Amino acid sequence: MEQLEGFTHESEHLMCKLHKSLYRLKQLPRAWNQKLNIFLKNIEFVRSDGDFSVYVAQVRDVKFYIIVYVVDLILVCNNKDKLLQVKEELFQKFKMKDLGDLHFFLGMEVERDCAQCFLYINQNGYLKEILKCFRMEDCKAIRVPLDPKIKLKKNVNKDDEMVKVTYQQAVGFLMYAMLYTQLDLAYPISVVSQHMVNPSLEHWIVVKCIF
Repeated sequence: MEQLEGFTHESEHLMCKLHKSLYRLKQLPRAWNQKLNIFLKNIEFVRSDGDFSVYVAQVRDVKFYIIVYVVDLILVCNNKDKLLQVKEELFQKFKMKDLGDLHFFLGMEVERDCAQCFLYINQNGYLKEILKCFRMEDCKAIRVPLDPKIKLKKNVNKDDEMVKVTYQQAVGFLMYAMLYTQLDLAYPISVVSQHMVNPSLEHWIVVKCIF
């Protein structure tokens, strides 16, 4: 890295060699991921081929999952002793903080019913924020998000009424909800996402119905 102002030494043309990644550098996420990946593999976790942010370890009937999001980790295990053991190993290796049971993560709310052994995930807060963003807090709910008989046509003309409408952003918000909790939106999203380039007022009305 370039020498910092006020810390030049001998020659202004010399560079500083980093022995440790500094916060906010572009290389930091990659360096952190490599270090965490090596450590988790050393304690017998295997990275999922389907999703590199998921690590799995299984010994007999003990199953352990670690979900990684940048510097946040979610630990899921069906054995409390094993969970505490891995936590302790992480604390010894990294400077970390235990935030307790998971309640909120990436727009998803997590509720646990230990008595019934159920885990509930919803995005109520996220969806309310979307409705508020598009001033649709008072909209009426419908049972079917999109009538399968509706056939949207490609818009060939420029619709002046759509200039101020953030159609692509709205579809993107709905798509995020679809991927995690609102699976019933898969078909409607596949329909409206085909008209991202030049949407018409008719397309926007359908998107509002999906909300």
